[in-house]
Amino acid sequence: MTFGLILAIILAVVFVALGLADQRKLWRRFTARWFRNRAARELSDAAVTGLRVFFFAWAALLLFAGCQAQEAEDRMDRIEQEMDSPYGS
Repeated sequence: MTFGLILAIILAVVFVALGLADQRKLWRRFTARWFRNRAARELSDAAVTGLRVFFFAWAALLLFAGCQAQEAEDRMDRIEQEMDSPYGS
């Protein structure tokens, strides 16, 4: 496995965990303290759904990009092996 694929898998796991987490609790913990009227700024159901879709979409995109990077590296390794062999493949 290459570094790119391993990094993509780790980041995808983080994004899936963020997607599965309670978005309102995360908002209250990290953002709500900046507002005077916190109840008025509470996340709507559409915002929560949008955040979850965002996190899951990024996880899927990262996994796709990691697999593409691994496939490109495998192709380059095959090309290098063909160039090094005296008779080709």
